[in-house]
Amino acid sequence: MATFEDLRAYVLRDGWNEEPGLARGRARTGDHRHYRKELVDGTILRTKVPHGLRDDIGADLFRHILRDQLRVTEERFWAVVRGSTAEAALLPPETEAIPGWLVERLLLTVGLPEADVRLMTADEARAAWEAHRTRPRSIGAGADDAADAADAEAALRERWRSR
Repeated sequence: MATFEDLRAYVLRDGWNEEPGLARGRARTGDHRHYRKELVDGTILRTKVPHGLRDDIGADLFRHILRDQLRVTEERFWAVVRGSTAEAALLPPETEAIPGWLVERLLLTVGLPEADVRLMTADEARAAWEAHRTRPRSIGAGADDAADAADAEAALRERWRSR
């Protein structure tokens, strides 16, 4: 049966960050330590561990913590707690996530399909955005299309009138 000490060992070994519990300048508030982990896809996981570490975690609560807060299997949990490196080697390496603003630009401005953007690395996404920004533009392309068309039309009318 898992204890809260096991839970704390998991979050410390799995790269979770302790959130400061500062209130009115005091270093410790409440009866729990709060932890947070940001996943590659931008999802933020949160859990809390009580200061009393020796208590057992009930079976139902433990399943809830694994499924909803840590989002891991029980096998993965115990592998991390025990410091097993074989299980960690099977996990995909963490990669840099594509910033949200860049995903939005690639989808809405560049017009790339969402499936293509999902398959890109952060470097590929930056390169695609830079290629879009520095591409040669055709005449009349850009935000001033209507103004350019009106100017061109006015210039043509003027030429025809002068003949």
